[in-house]
Amino acid sequence: MFKKIIFLSIIVVSLSVFFSGKREKNNDNLPLCGTKWVLKELYELPVTQNMDTAFIIFNESYKLSGNFGCNLFFGEFSYGKKKLKIDYLGATKKYCFDMTLEENFTKAIKDDITHYLIERDELYLFSKTKVICKFKGVSLPNKNGINEDTNNYDNPN
Repeated sequence: MFKKIIFLSIIVVSLSVFFSGKREKNNDNLPLCGTKWVLKELYELPVTQNMDTAFIIFNESYKLSGNFGCNLFFGEFSYGKKKLKIDYLGATKKYCFDMTLEENFTKAIKDDITHYLIERDELYLFSKTKVICKFKGVSLPNKNGINEDTNNYDNPN
């Protein structure tokens, strides 16, 4: 009888730990939409940010906007369960001193992005099994100007 009680206790504790841990993991991820995703790696190489920060923002009305590192860009996207398709539409065309980041980020956005993964405050964009871009998330303020996230994502470094 004592062995049955211990066995049942172990099962109950194990199940509660498993389900509580699973719930926490999902709640810690920043959402795809409404987050400013600051570019940190491009084609597995670290990105050093200059005056303008390269980033992308997805919104709930399936529009995206961002900065290639010099020029602004905009477009549309669609997404589902971990799938992502970016329909790049256009960008500003001002002169930029160093166009390397600009050109590579443009190519990455236009590449065949197949899916994405969010782990806490990091966004990974994939083309099949290869990571094309890695971003660090920064929570955007809500309509009242208040940052709803209690974690400090304001400093993406």
